[in-house]
Amino acid sequence: MELTLGPILFEWKRGDVLRFYEEAARMDVNTVYLGEVVCDKKRGLSLDDIKETAAMLTEAGKKVVLSSLAVISNERELDMARGLLSLPYAIEANDMSVFNMTAANERELYCGPHITSYNVPSMEFLSSLGVKRVTFPVELSAESVSYNVKHTSMETEVFAWGRVPLAFSWRCYTSRSHGLSKTECQHNCVDYPDGLMIRTMDGKPIFTINGTSILSAATLSLAGMTEELGAMGVSALRISPQSEGTAEVVKVFRERLNGESTATEAEKRLEKLCSEGSLCSGWYHGGAGMAPLIPQSG
Repeated sequence: MELTLGPILFEWKRGDVLRFYEEAARMDVNTVYLGEVVCDKKRGLSLDDIKETAAMLTEAGKKVVLSSLAVISNERELDMARGLLSLPYAIEANDMSVFNMTAANERELYCGPHITSYNVPSMEFLSSLGVKRVTFPVELSAESVSYNVKHTSMETEVFAWGRVPLAFSWRCYTSRSHGLSKTECQHNCVDYPDGLMIRTMDGKPIFTINGTSILSAATLSLAGMTEELGAMGVSALRISPQSEGTAEVVKVFRERLNGESTATEAEKRLEKLCSEGSLCSGWYHGGAGMAPLIPQSG
């Protein structure tokens, strides 16, 4: 089973992004996703930066896949997708409009977790468009993942680590929290490299604001489920980058895949790598997404 490094979902300073991908070139992952998924106003990497970074990662032996925005609603955002399609790499579509672009038919196509490939008929439809791999939506339970994998010939990927992307909006939550509208963007997101935590009245973390998106407060971890996911036939597990400790997270998952650590050992290490909050895996077990990890044997 492969390990992949998902696209950076947060706004980081350009220098930090470039340094991260220099480190990613040395991480034990098979595939690296590059591109902006959340907001076209973020300033992490230019198209030229993406081109150079993709070349560097390819030279390091990584498979590079370029990720599109999850919500494409205007010509500027379409131009971002067209820019990605001008580069000679596989494409991860996170908005169905990407499939309508002529250049997409000439590329190896992946379907990201933000397109609702919940069931076998939806996967068959995506396969008819030329999609090679589907990353399942984060809400799917183990039972649904298992059934879908069993009844498709497509490659499949599961979001296995990171704050869970829950919803996208045209409005910018981070700007609103600073008394601004989206059109008045002052790039406040860069001050929150792992998102801005929202808490309940009694101080309990409940969601994370990230520009136009909302994520979980807790960090999803399926490190304890690697044997089960492998037995299902899942092709790859996705690690979603965080501002610190991503390389160590990758190491923990790689050791799990190699049978070099137990679920309990992995979870203890990963608890220390959460940027804030706790670990969760509720949706995977058919419950509420924010539910804590279910204790694993071993």
